[in-house]
Amino acid sequence: MRKKINNNKRITLSLILLLLIFPLIISIYSFLVIYESVKANCLKAQKEYQVDCVDALIKLVQSESKTVREKNLAIWSLGQLADEKALPLLYELNQSLPEQERCVYGSYLCKYEIQKAIKWCETGNVTNWMYKNRSNWHY
Repeated sequence: MRKKINNNKRITLSLILLLLIFPLIISIYSFLVIYESVKANCLKAQKEYQVDCVDALIKLVQSESKTVREKNLAIWSLGQLADEKALPLLYELNQSLPEQERCVYGSYLCKYEIQKAIKWCETGNVTNWMYKNRSNWHY
């Protein structure tokens, strides 16, 4: 009987540990995916425009030759970076776009994404600490 109680305790403890560790692993993985996506977007823009990450993403959004999808990805990246330097462009875009029911990322600039990027550039976000070393990124 005592052995059965010990086994139940071990199983319970193992389940509790698993339930605590699994969200941590998922969070770390999510941060890694976000980081790599932002870095890839930055490096691609920097390669084309030969300026720092934020300025390159701003130029990409302002470009007439880029697709709406590329511009929305750049806006998302600007929000992740949470750099105040992007605010003038984001304010301008927010003012120029009509209200939208929902975003269709390949069809038009997403006002929700712009507003979220504005909020994060003004107040920071959960991920912007990851990009403090972005000046070391090279294409």
